[in-house]
Amino acid sequence: MYLFSTGLAEIVRTLFAALAIILIATPVSGHELSIYTVTVNSSGAQPSDIPNGSLKEGDSAWFWMKDSTENTTLIIEIEKDGATMRSPVLYYQCELDENGTLVDEDCNNRFDYTFNQYNSAGLWNITYLKYVNETLSETINGSVNIEPDLHDQQPVEEEQETVSASRFSTNQIMAMSIAGVSLVAMIAIAFTFKSKESEEEKPSD
Repeated sequence: MYLFSTGLAEIVRTLFAALAIILIATPVSGHELSIYTVTVNSSGAQPSDIPNGSLKEGDSAWFWMKDSTENTTLIIEIEKDGATMRSPVLYYQCELDENGTLVDEDCNNRFDYTFNQYNSAGLWNITYLKYVNETLSETINGSVNIEPDLHDQQPVEEEQETVSASRFSTNQIMAMSIAGVSLVAMIAIAFTFKSKESEEEKPSD
């Protein structure tokens, strides 16, 4: 009986492990995230307006301070629907020690902004604020239109049940089917071992 119990435990553990691998390997729908780079130099922002179609929800914009004009710093301001985000002060160059480590950890020459993956679609205003000796010297206006990431969903006008069902890809449905078959197999094996143990426990004639 001990051998049957041990064998059953091993089989159950193996099936659970296989089931976990199947579920983890199931792909998640969504676009490949991308980054758009804007360079700000003595001629202005290149480009000040990020081209339409460049970014979707979940993507990022990198703003580089490349204006080497003496004592010039930069602040990036991003605004949508009254909500505003400001970058730290950006410098053309940050001092490094002999090991290549920042001497001042608060020194930045790039501002990275990631647009929320679920509710950032729409027009964003970008303002490039240049300072010389900490006095505002130039303001450049720009914008970016963030496109929605549809996440493989069907049109909103369809019934809620249909929309919910459409979120499952073919691979996900296959994985769930395999998981269900594995569960049934586990139950069947458990009953088989239980029956064999019961038969062995019966007294012989």
